[in-house]
Amino acid sequence: MIIAPFSNATDGIAREASLFQAAQPAMLIWQADENALVVPTALARRDDMKNPMAEAAHMGWPVVTRGSGGGIVPQGPCTLNIAMVVAMSDICTMDDGYRLICDVIAEALTRFDVTSTTGSCENAFCDGQWNVLVEGRKLAGTAQRWRSTPQGRLALIHAAILMQSPEPGLWPVMQNLHQVALPRHSLPKAEAHVALDELISGNMNFNSFPGALVRAAEDRLTLHERQKKAAA
Repeated sequence: MIIAPFSNATDGIAREASLFQAAQPAMLIWQADENALVVPTALARRDDMKNPMAEAAHMGWPVVTRGSGGGIVPQGPCTLNIAMVVAMSDICTMDDGYRLICDVIAEALTRFDVTSTTGSCENAFCDGQWNVLVEGRKLAGTAQRWRSTPQGRLALIHAAILMQSPEPGLWPVMQNLHQVALPRHSLPKAEAHVALDELISGNMNFNSFPGALVRAAEDRLTLHERQKKAAA
């Protein structure tokens, strides 16, 4: 299994967008070489975000934007991304999309005897009901975008998985940005998160996770297609 390497998160996000625009079923697993903080475009455009974004860049965490909503997400060597472009039937909901990507991650984890749940987690970055949690700590966050095509509805479903604990300097940078961007939300803290290297011992097992993720995605997408045809 080859992970698509990108020098920065902007390129990875752009590749996801191009796959979504192509309107064909697709799957992409990628990592960025450079650290960055990904922020929704609507937040990044605010005047009060200019100074904290400049400070984040000065501290080695430049801000890049994405089209979907949500909160602030770290990218770089610590994060593995999986994106799937999936045809969705008329009866499918956003929850079905989130359930699909969370089930993919959960199935991959079970191959390493790791059990996960979904739900919110106080002090997690980009918190939401569809976090993937292990023992109550956030391992992965999810997001999606939908659009209509002549062939039907299409979803770009994404997850960002913490493969390694981010460097400690991330947290004060993220908290400073978070206080301006999302003042009503709890501040992200390191102890609310867990990385895959804490859960899977041995380099051989750790390095085989992306392959397990692909196999789990193929299994879940096959099941999704069967259910879609049965409902038609």
